[in-house]
Amino acid sequence: MDFQEIILKLDRYWARQGCALLPPGAARPRPAARLCLAGAARLAPGNDGLAGLYRYRVFLSPAPAGARRAFLESLRAAGIDRSEHDLRWLPFDGPDGPEAAAGWNVLLDGQALASFLYKVSGAGSPQASAEILVSLERLALASQRRRSAGELSWAGRLTYGELHAGEGE
Repeated sequence: MDFQEIILKLDRYWARQGCALLPPGAARPRPAARLCLAGAARLAPGNDGLAGLYRYRVFLSPAPAGARRAFLESLRAAGIDRSEHDLRWLPFDGPDGPEAAAGWNVLLDGQALASFLYKVSGAGSPQASAEILVSLERLALASQRRRSAGELSWAGRLTYGELHAGEGE
């Protein structure tokens, strides 16, 4: 499954879960009583602890009881067979402390794949929400069984390396 197809599969999966798909670069709309947003975006590397340029973000409000299970199912939709990979959840305190949020860094075969933040409801927030941020490069590396992002198939015979040739030089 090439990089472009992984994004399309994630879009289809989250759309079936009732999420509105946002185009890259779209600002998140104001919170609504019920909100499910998903989409891929290109970001500056290193600002969230995940490797690569591309992230897939999912915002769920209210967070369903099965939010972690839904995330795991999205990995399957993107071509990850969990029986072939080591998947670990490492807990961390949310940015406002453990009473306001619980979080997990998700490792795939020892590499940072995603962050999963579960924000507890409180004053001014009527319900709990979940925010998932996935490194699309790490997902594609595992799915395509490649060692470097430059080797990844982007679309057909076009590689990630060819698409991004000369960037950052």
